[in-house]
Amino acid sequence: MVNRAKNVWLNVSGSLGFVPGLIVIAFGVLGIVMVEIDKDLDLDGASAVFAGDGPAARTVLSVIAGSLITVAGLTFSITMVVLQLAASQFSPRILRTFSSDRLTQVTIGTYVGTFVYAILVLRAVGSFDDASFVPRLSVTLASLLGIAAVVLLVVFLNHVTQLIQVSHVTASITHETLARTDALYPEDYGVPAQEEDAEDLLASWRGHPGGRVMARRPGFVQRVGLDDLVAGVAGRAERFAILVRPGDFVSIETTVIEVWPPEAAEDCRAAFQDAVAVTSERDLAQDVHFGLRQLTDTALKAMSPGINDPMTAVTCIGYLRALLVRVTDRAQPPGVRRFPEHDLTAVLLQRRYEEYLELLVQISRYVEGDAWVARELLDALGACAEVAHRRGAQDRLRSIRAVAAAIGARAREEAGGSRDREMIDAAMSRIAHAAG
Repeated sequence: MVNRAKNVWLNVSGSLGFVPGLIVIAFGVLGIVMVEIDKDLDLDGASAVFAGDGPAARTVLSVIAGSLITVAGLTFSITMVVLQLAASQFSPRILRTFSSDRLTQVTIGTYVGTFVYAILVLRAVGSFDDASFVPRLSVTLASLLGIAAVVLLVVFLNHVTQLIQVSHVTASITHETLARTDALYPEDYGVPAQEEDAEDLLASWRGHPGGRVMARRPGFVQRVGLDDLVAGVAGRAERFAILVRPGDFVSIETTVIEVWPPEAAEDCRAAFQDAVAVTSERDLAQDVHFGLRQLTDTALKAMSPGINDPMTAVTCIGYLRALLVRVTDRAQPPGVRRFPEHDLTAVLLQRRYEEYLELLVQISRYVEGDAWVARELLDALGACAEVAHRRGAQDRLRSIRAVAAAIGARAREEAGGSRDREMIDAAMSRIAHAAG
């Protein structure tokens, strides 16, 4: 239940309506409070506040309310256009990045909130059994909010022009993914003296039939709440295996968890299903691969015949290189977790290193003789090879060599001339040298 609530909160807080909704509520409360303050104050004759009569106050508030709701509609339209451009030019999977942009959310919320504030103050003019009552301080604040809204519009328009630039989009995705990589994989690569192999242990467990827990709904696994899961099944299960990873797509027939003894599956079904959050879209919370997937999709879109923008593809590959180097440098968390205080053992299937490198192979299938892009792919593998060699990660070096051979062979076959082949050969030589 805790994991489900956390998942709902993270999804809602990143939506386009949550933060603007809170801002509108705050402005509505501010309007009510300011009118109450004005009711208790006598500011007639004060030079620092609004000095007009009731009709003048109504005019000012009406102009502010009408203008701000119009600008709010314009802002929302601009946001929709940006989302459409992002989906068509980059990838539909990066729309979450745009919809969760805080400045956009604050801008929409401020405009609608100012409109609500002005309406609430407008209804107070000439009220409280006093036809001449004017909430002078409230009208003054409404004027200041109107001026601030104009400044915010200029800031928002400048922000939007940056938001749709591919350099900004790719850099934003990369920085967020790097932060999640550091959080999820905090340890540098190293080979522990003794490390249990999760797949071997799971194979030995399956010598005895286990209970199976299916997904509650189809969708993407967004988060796995291991701590909540352990607390929920302690004393009822002896061991379990989480067979899905954040980012995997599951259907209602997919086994997400296998548990021993088998009868514990029914007893702990609710706890297991609550711990594995399945939603309609992926996010970066526990899924570093999703960040690389977004950059890969943008590169593939750029290499399509309809767009044909190799420079954008090279930009994406450069940021993929930075992420792959970080992933190469970091150790995967252990696949076997033991909880002696609960007499419980868990197996967590991990995303293999080869799955990250496979993203470069996908891009290489669309290079179609562009030696420049192919060289960038090989240079990215060369950078990974240097890190793997420095860390003594022989298993990762083997994967890098295999992927480089596949990309290099295809690029050399499609090369348009001797100069392109020499470029590919030089990149392959750098990988061989970096791998030692």
